[in-house]
Amino acid sequence: MRKNTIPRILFGSACVVLAACSHVDSNELLDTQAAKSVDARPNILLIVADDLGFTDLGAYGGEINTPNLDQLANDGLLLNDFHNQAVCAPTRAAILSGADNHNAGGAMHQAANQKSVAGYESYLNEDVVAFPALLQQGGYNTYWAGKWHLGKEAHQTPNARGFDRSFALMEGGASHYEDGRGMFEARRVAHYVEDGVPVDKLPEGFYSSNFYTDYIIDAIDADKSSDAPWFAFLAFTAPHWPLQAPDDAIAKYKGQYDEGYEVLRANRIAKAKELGVIPEQAQMYPHLERVPRWESLSAEEKAVSSKEMEIFAAMVDVVDENVGRLIDHLKASGDYDNTLIMFVSDNGAEGSDRNPGDNGTDWTFDNSLENMGRINSHIYYGAEWAQAGVGVGRYYKSYSSEGGTRGPAIIHHPKQLNKGQISDAFTSVIDIAPTFLQLAGVSHPEYGFNGRPLKPIQGESLVPLVFDGAESVRADDFTFGWEVFGHRAIRKGDWKLLWLSATPAERAQPLAEGADRWGLYNVAVDPGEVNDLSAEKPELVAELLEAWEAYISDNGVVLPVHN
Repeated sequence: MRKNTIPRILFGSACVVLAACSHVDSNELLDTQAAKSVDARPNILLIVADDLGFTDLGAYGGEINTPNLDQLANDGLLLNDFHNQAVCAPTRAAILSGADNHNAGGAMHQAANQKSVAGYESYLNEDVVAFPALLQQGGYNTYWAGKWHLGKEAHQTPNARGFDRSFALMEGGASHYEDGRGMFEARRVAHYVEDGVPVDKLPEGFYSSNFYTDYIIDAIDADKSSDAPWFAFLAFTAPHWPLQAPDDAIAKYKGQYDEGYEVLRANRIAKAKELGVIPEQAQMYPHLERVPRWESLSAEEKAVSSKEMEIFAAMVDVVDENVGRLIDHLKASGDYDNTLIMFVSDNGAEGSDRNPGDNGTDWTFDNSLENMGRINSHIYYGAEWAQAGVGVGRYYKSYSSEGGTRGPAIIHHPKQLNKGQISDAFTSVIDIAPTFLQLAGVSHPEYGFNGRPLKPIQGESLVPLVFDGAESVRADDFTFGWEVFGHRAIRKGDWKLLWLSATPAERAQPLAEGADRWGLYNVAVDPGEVNDLSAEKPELVAELLEAWEAYISDNGVVLPVHN
């Protein structure tokens, strides 16, 4: 394997190491300022969708019109065993830090015994450095647009964590329209911040996916004359509830889901198997007992449910349309050929019930069939359609099962080696930071600005996977753990030990089937976690339990205790 050696150079106060990729000429991809007057290191675009399920894109077996993302997958590398942290803020903390979310903060809905514990701060803590700050020091222009959900104080906003320009929704969700209505307190407007300054009013005609994309385009264009590479984080809030989309986008899907969620799930699984993203022998996790069968619904209930899915599909469609618009702009501006694009989802499909009155507030919405998806409506699609979103998966967002943590992911660069291929290598959101730092030639420090030791990066760079043709970035017997709301899992190679809690810290979460016991699954062939092999392989269970204890000790995991 050919290796290139690139000299150290200094950007301001940051010492950076430019590391080249095998099979890619360093003068083409990771050039130094010594070689050219213009910094030719790659631009980096990270796109994160919110609550997008494993099978929602066409490239993963979905029927929603996503030609731009599908084309990225066809021309790039589709990651088939890519994992997130199962819920919004923990995933974002892991992305920005390259570390397990229990080291980085970003926890949600803590139990009493978890509050004030390091790693459970509900914001990106000071024990980690956000990699955009390192890119910024290394000469990159850095931009953020979209959902932040990692702290609201002045020192916690995107501009304080390494972004030159930023427009951020600070909470976990809000209306997608200009009313900016918050979803977590009655009649409260969500908090938006631009470059650290609160936004008093959203512009007329605001729709989240369109506006965030415009913001990134404008930010890139504004710095065009600097000749510096850029990093942009486009954090869509779609398709997170409330489900809202323009009327013309919703109309495209009218009647498409009238056969119901069971038919949709079967169709998606069949297509995903045909595409090779779900193993042919994989069984789907059975229909959840609490979900009514489609044929048992009344005509009115079917109409409402179908409309919910039509709106969801429209939101994904509009996300894809904006991705295409951004790509077209990069091509027109000449940036595309030197831009690495990565697209991921922050967790599995959202299957929880999100009734606006559950917290005792006096919410008022117009959720009539005619107004569903428009301003002043509050719609979610529930476990019914989420089961289709996760394919064969067990459960969905907020669980440590495959349905909660396995999501779509695509990497694309015009000069990459693996094009149009599917990678079955295990990969994770904690791999994003080391990948981008290697591409930018920027090293990760051991200490923060105040001399405080920083948590190390725990992920692996995906550069060998993308540019060297490597089969994996981890050893075959790697270990990886999750804990979310008390649900826990440990994976070693293809084997996964899973425990779903009967008393989760997530509010109003229904009791999981088969809760409060360990199950053992070979997720390489059983991503639905259907066939529990724990009784047949007690020695492997014992080995994984030992790995679990090491994981919670190494990462400061505190399991929730309910008083």
